Amino acid sequence: MAVCNFPQTSPQIGQASTSCLRKFTIHFRRPDKLKQNHNAPYKGEYGFDWLRDEYIYPIEEVLYDDREDLSHPKPINKYCALCLDSEKLKLEYLSKSIKPHGQDYYPAWLSIFASKVKSDNADKGSDMHKDGVYLDLQLDEIDKIINDGTEIFFKPSERCLKITPEKISIEKFLKTSIKKRSINKDTDTEISYYLLENAIKIMCQGDTLKEHGQIKVFAKLGSTEIEVGQLMVYQNDSIGEANLVVVNVITEYDNNNKVIPQSHPSLDDIFNNQSFNQAMIKVKIKATENFDLVELRNKTNDKDIIDFLYDIKDSTYMKSQRKNPKDSQKTIESASDIKNRLIKIYEKFGKNIPADGKPIHDEKHHNTYLLFTNLNPTMSNGVAVGGEACGKMTSSHVIEWGNGLVIFQSGLKDRHIIIHEAAHSFTLPHTFETFSENDSANNKHIFYRGYTENVMDYNAYLISGKPLVYDQNKYDGQMYSFFKWQWDLMRKDKKSIKY
Repeated sequence: MAVCNFPQTSPQIGQASTSCLRKFTIHFRRPDKLKQNHNAPYKGEYGFDWLRDEYIYPIEEVLYDDREDLSHPKPINKYCALCLDSEKLKLEYLSKSIKPHGQDYYPAWLSIFASKVKSDNADKGSDMHKDGVYLDLQLDEIDKIINDGTEIFFKPSERCLKITPEKISIEKFLKTSIKKRSINKDTDTEISYYLLENAIKIMCQGDTLKEHGQIKVFAKLGSTEIEVGQLMVYQNDSIGEANLVVVNVITEYDNNNKVIPQSHPSLDDIFNNQSFNQAMIKVKIKATENFDLVELRNKTNDKDIIDFLYDIKDSTYMKSQRKNPKDSQKTIESASDIKNRLIKIYEKFGKNIPADGKPIHDEKHHNTYLLFTNLNPTMSNGVAVGGEACGKMTSSHVIEWGNGLVIFQSGLKDRHIIIHEAAHSFTLPHTFETFSENDSANNKHIFYRGYTENVMDYNAYLISGKPLVYDQNKYDGQMYSFFKWQWDLMRKDKKSIKY
């Protein structure tokens, strides 16, 4: 149904009335190929989050729910919304300031650094997004749209928010092919829409955003003007600073030469251009250190080091098959045990330990310790562990994240594993973490395991319960995104970030 503002007099014969505005909504979306980056795929260059259809509608087929008990997964085998509480998730994004044509509206969120900042907070600026970012425009039909002269224009909330072009005609959408997307695979319910790829460029220039900004979208035909869309832009005048201490743990020699772990060659890039930048956090590699346990053993005769170097030669220990002396019904999880022992040894002998004798897991030094090792521990089922962050569950079932993480052999050059474990250290749980296990896990919304592109998801999902068989997450190799509420949580991590 059209929205009409009926004229007082009839138009002349042969002249179309411009008073009836067709119903539709406009949505900002992240392009598959980034125009500002020579049409390369998205790799976390800026923060962009939106309420994906598959999170709230039964679009994806989920085979098993293995979140709570991996050994006894629950068969599902049906189309599901990927978020277990889609109504709660909707409230996370719901705008209270816009309800186009009486419909709930869920704005997308964009986070970009300001450029060419000339005010007192010039140090908060960055050249990272100085050329702007291009976004798609998606028009969802309510009425069937026609080439009636309707114009769509944009109104930024702040002068520093720039959008190009400032308006687009409805004709431009109609020059593309109409598309359909499913919002219910069981009922074949679809939405008709048009998509303009890389249609608009947005930048923040000349000043920073002191609070979250927005770009409102209006449709206008004649004297009728209605708000039909909105983009939220994340506050960027307060940039978090995090220190990273890189520690290469040496546990063996080859022909009298130290065997140094060969980790990811571009740590600065994957932290500052592909991940933490989305949350307006700048990561500084404060120090890089070779931590030679073989040399330390010979110099200090330290029992912890001697025992550690002995145990890692034991395949039973490395395969998580050694009996736990504290509980004979369990075995020692080698990855977790190695992590804890390495942190303890580093606190005794490391060159870049926190000042004044502070422990690594402390809120007063803002260092995060990233340890790389060639050790290759596995779980008892033989699966290699890529990395593990420091954290513990208290007696009151509250999780306390530490300031350290260890990356093992299979994860040394794996960007996703490194960033995933580092984000744990910055208080983020898995996307599938359940509240029943930990009421304070900071996991506002729970998803099925292995189906999203989020950094904190896993890159595989279960396809068989007996035996356990997995298939690759369709986003494997492309898991660069954090949710907007994850940006918020990371920024609140006082032990890791200073402002």
